[in-house]
Amino acid sequence: MRYRPFGATYGMAVSTVSLLLNDRPLASARHWFDILTAAMSAGINTFELDGNGDAVVDGLRQALSTVERRLVFIAWKAPAHGDLEQAVEAMLHRLGTEYFDLLILSEGVQVAPARLLKQVRMVRQIGLAAVDDLADQAVASEGVDCLVTPYSLMSGWRDRHRLKLASQRNLAVIAHDAFPQSLSDAGGPSLIPKGWFRKKPKVSNNSAYHFLEGNPGWTGEEICVAFALFEPAVTTVRIEADSVERIKRLAAVPERELPTGVTAQIEMARFSGEQRS
Repeated sequence: MRYRPFGATYGMAVSTVSLLLNDRPLASARHWFDILTAAMSAGINTFELDGNGDAVVDGLRQALSTVERRLVFIAWKAPAHGDLEQAVEAMLHRLGTEYFDLLILSEGVQVAPARLLKQVRMVRQIGLAAVDDLADQAVASEGVDCLVTPYSLMSGWRDRHRLKLASQRNLAVIAHDAFPQSLSDAGGPSLIPKGWFRKKPKVSNNSAYHFLEGNPGWTGEEICVAFALFEPAVTTVRIEADSVERIKRLAAVPERELPTGVTAQIEMARFSGEQRS
């Protein structure tokens, strides 16, 4: 695993691959504990909690009790409505921790109350999850330390320019959807159930990027994660993983070199797509 500083001021290095923890039907606290243990063993120290179900919260609480708090970076996506301070206090209590390294907001109006929580050290950094025009506003907003946004090999010039501006402002960037679902849906609606797609993502035969699946020792998803990490402005690429095997595969990506010629093929496919749009 490789690590990058989280912005210019926080003083903590985060794993370049991070893990999303969200509510899932039938997942138990033990499932989440095993997932987190496997992730930590693979070098992942950065986790984003997006949910409030008992199973995922209990699994994270149990995992946190096994390590020094300063060694892990915990982000929580706050609810869009309601009293922000009460919500943060309640979740901190459930997790048995005193602070969040990052509080992720979905509305710009939440930044002001979040800054008050930052002053009392309940949260250490403030992030905004946004796309398109809202992401531009997030980059320009005072008090925002991190942009949480999609980024992939299919992202256009505007998305790449936004990340450069974020870097110039010393913002951290959490990139997600490095393997966009449109890659698998390029040939039309998929017959594969959604849950199976997450476990076995594969580039559609009809996609201009189908060549990603033809490289020995690599899956298309692994190449997409590696490509996103080439962007210097990206602090960490957030993945969704519901199996220990998949976590281990994706956690190993930062240490690998892409197959010869793949980067050029990606650029040609990107250029062709931008010319058609």
